[in-house]
Amino acid sequence: MPDRRTLLKSALAAALLPFAGTPLRADGRRRIAAIDWAAAESLMALGLPPLAVADTGYFNQRMPQALPPETQDIGPFWAVNLELLDRLRPDLIFLGAPSLFMTPLLKDIAPVEVVAEGDSGGRSAAILFQCAAAAGLPDTAASSLLARIAKETGALAASLAQSLPDAPPVCILLPDQSGGRATIYGKGSMPDTMLTRLGLSNGWTGPVNASGFTQAGMDRLMPLENAILIQITIPSLEAQTERALGNSQIWQQLPAVRQGRLARISQFYPFGGCLSELHLARSVAKAVLDLTQERKS
Repeated sequence: MPDRRTLLKSALAAALLPFAGTPLRADGRRRIAAIDWAAAESLMALGLPPLAVADTGYFNQRMPQALPPETQDIGPFWAVNLELLDRLRPDLIFLGAPSLFMTPLLKDIAPVEVVAEGDSGGRSAAILFQCAAAAGLPDTAASSLLARIAKETGALAASLAQSLPDAPPVCILLPDQSGGRATIYGKGSMPDTMLTRLGLSNGWTGPVNASGFTQAGMDRLMPLENAILIQITIPSLEAQTERALGNSQIWQQLPAVRQGRLARISQFYPFGGCLSELHLARSVAKAVLDLTQERKS
């Protein structure tokens, strides 16, 4: 009979496959542009790729599911190509808080809907229901998708608890390009929410801003003697960041780095939707398992 660790590895291997939800289509699908990435991701999760998205190239670097080729790039969220967007004739435009200043201009093109705000624990679900309603889908389309995601996340949490009852705390961070500072995700952030759902503790208990993260010097991580560090990588910045970290004495002296308790994950966006949350849960579970196995072998 397979042991618990083997079962957990099998569960994680299956989890790393693309999310296999059945695509859902609305009759007479609306043409929806999404300047906000969480809305774009939510539409894709519902099987309804958006007509247009802000900065598609960067979206495909940061998000777990790439956009289809037919989705149009309408420029960055702070300077949308209004002429192109007008030519595309969307029925609706989803907008996030950072782009609210463009609302008067966008309303001349199509009705504007601002994505739901709120704490990280419920925001992605609210946006998913919002997108389903905008696309003409019933609430059950969103609720069934959320139930499947919750089931998988719960299975990962149960497997981790069985195999690693004394799992170390986990600290998720994004180093800057100087190698001396990092964005660290604490209470109230999407990464913290996913750690909680996995039954893991967040290694960072220091102060954070309203969005649940802080920017701090690497020396602030020195007290995390037993924690696992999970470093977020951004493909376009990875080479420069790794050079800086290689030359950073404080980074090299961090207990987790010296002792090999460091994992790297990509396709991360801290304000993403339900697919971003699921991808992070899968990635963190795999990283914790792999690192603890290596230390015990």
